Amino acid sequence: MSYSIGQRIKDLREYFNITQKELCNGICSQGLISRIEKDEVSPTALVLEQIARRLSVDMNYFFDEIHNYGNNYIELTKRTIDKKIRECNYEEVLQIITLEKNSPLFKSDQLKQYILWREAICVFHVKHDEKRALELLEAALNIGTASPKIISEYELHIYQSKAIIYSMTNKLDEAAEIYKQLVQKINSLTHIKHKRLMINIYYNAGMNAYDRHDYAEAIKLVDYALTLCIDEDYLYLLGQLFFLYGIALFDYDHKNKDESLKYLDKALFIFTLKNNQANIESVEEEKVRVANTKVD
Repeated sequence: MSYSIGQRIKDLREYFNITQKELCNGICSQGLISRIEKDEVSPTALVLEQIARRLSVDMNYFFDEIHNYGNNYIELTKRTIDKKIRECNYEEVLQIITLEKNSPLFKSDQLKQYILWREAICVFHVKHDEKRALELLEAALNIGTASPKIISEYELHIYQSKAIIYSMTNKLDEAAEIYKQLVQKINSLTHIKHKRLMINIYYNAGMNAYDRHDYAEAIKLVDYALTLCIDEDYLYLLGQLFFLYGIALFDYDHKNKDESLKYLDKALFIFTLKNNQANIESVEEEKVRVANTKVD
């Protein structure tokens, strides 16, 4: 038996503990929602789009994975922006955003939220304007779901960017509070498609804990991320996670010296495979520090 649109709407609504009345408010009648969930009628495209927005999922969530939304201009532009962000080409991204932010193609709430999020990151790195970057992130969050019970994957990204900015401006406690909430959220959400996001949040939360000298918390968070990497067959951040786990383990208790060196060797292996010279040098420096520290 196929997993119908009505069943998917009902399951997601009940998961977030939202009533039919809350879901249909401003969209349609409660009676129509009830009939949709019972598969008595099919929602129109407009109604389904509004329901998807209210539940903070892409419309593709309600269909089989045969649909391909990647072969269009918007998705190509987003992939270009994402790639240049990963490469730290923030000035180029700002140029793209300047051209596209007023385009009619980027007028949906979700796309506006995406553009504001990416613009905030670039403003912080290019113009070094923390205040403006945080204002843009807040504007992006204000576009989000109308229900406080729901948080979308975009919003998880946005909150994490906010925490990263706080960390980079030495506001570690403010960042720690955001990471605490993010970890609670990702541990309770079952509909997150992209496990890389979860790994990234655990890693950055672990880095924040390490910078605050809370080595036990850093070890716990990195352990979550390592387990996820292994379970999901991800190499993403694996080297960085081994590295962070190794130094946190040692700084938590110098008696963990041998175990720490094992994790640093694992990190070194991954970075060598990826030919990441900067990270290789960082690992080698930490190995010298750990090896040369006398243990009572």
